[in-house]
Amino acid sequence: MEYKITKLQNDKGLDIDIVNIINSNNYSFSFYTYGGYISEVCIPTSSNDSKTEDVLLGYGNLDDCLKSNGYFNAIIGRVCNRIDQSKFTLNGQEYNLYSNEKNNHLHGGKEGFNKKIWKIVDINKTSESITVELSYFSKHLEENYPGNLDCKTIYELNNRNEIIISFKASTDQDTIVNLTNHNYWNFHGHNDNYKNITEHIVRISSNQICETDEDSIPTGKLLDVVNTKYDLNNSFEINNTFLKSGGIDHNYVLKNHSIDKSIASIYSKITGMGVEYSTDQPGIQFYTGNMMKESYNGKHDRNYGLQYGMCLETQIFPDAINQSNFPSTILKKGEKYTSNTKIKLRNDFK
Repeated sequence: MEYKITKLQNDKGLDIDIVNIINSNNYSFSFYTYGGYISEVCIPTSSNDSKTEDVLLGYGNLDDCLKSNGYFNAIIGRVCNRIDQSKFTLNGQEYNLYSNEKNNHLHGGKEGFNKKIWKIVDINKTSESITVELSYFSKHLEENYPGNLDCKTIYELNNRNEIIISFKASTDQDTIVNLTNHNYWNFHGHNDNYKNITEHIVRISSNQICETDEDSIPTGKLLDVVNTKYDLNNSFEINNTFLKSGGIDHNYVLKNHSIDKSIASIYSKITGMGVEYSTDQPGIQFYTGNMMKESYNGKHDRNYGLQYGMCLETQIFPDAINQSNFPSTILKKGEKYTSNTKIKLRNDFK
């Protein structure tokens, strides 16, 4: 296990570090302290472990990352996903948030946690893992959320080829919190097999999704997925017909889930590379890049397009603060918010 920290040179005067971690099996990932943006995840090929593929979409340069309105691979908060009409009521007081998707609030607002510089507060290296703890202090009424929120994000890579992402938060007054990671995966990689997300196999162990309206806001109802295109309990191959039908951008309800139980997987039929997810969160948003732009200045001189990446976002359900039957996103003063997700990297899917 090894790591290195490099200062990112930029003309904006921003103090940004990039951390690279590599394990004993040549699996590696790198991230910025800006937004916790994960800039690459590299998996060795099954035939030659000295050769790797970068399986994560990303920005071609730092400037693209800084000016982007997207959420590639970043920490999303204070509240990920959507809040209906950009408002909620807590303890009898109404809070009005920034509307950045029609009349609704998305992924933390105008400048969410993906646009903040996090500080490295601790690095722990053992023979089997390296963990890096990042912190960010979100002031009372930042993006109009109540309470001073002390946030921690812990990134870990270990010799079991697992990336573990842990979030922690505490507040000095009641507020709402729902943090996630927004990785855009493409396990065909950036080299010879580079293309859109067709020929990926996806599985999500879930029998229900949150019903949504035309603006992707939950109605409060949970829909059974059996005999619908949303049923991914049996491994499903993504094809052009599926993508042309609009793909998927829904929260799946997780049952009997834990940090040690695989609840979702995605892999490339071509490369055999992919991931397995496990989490202690009650939901996972599956997004097939349906609202991606037609062109991005991507990494490795690639120009990404519509539906070139997929996201699995572990979370409490969207708009939970406005849906009384959903798990709660309320964090009370004196309590601790925690969220843990394990992403097992593999090159041996068949």
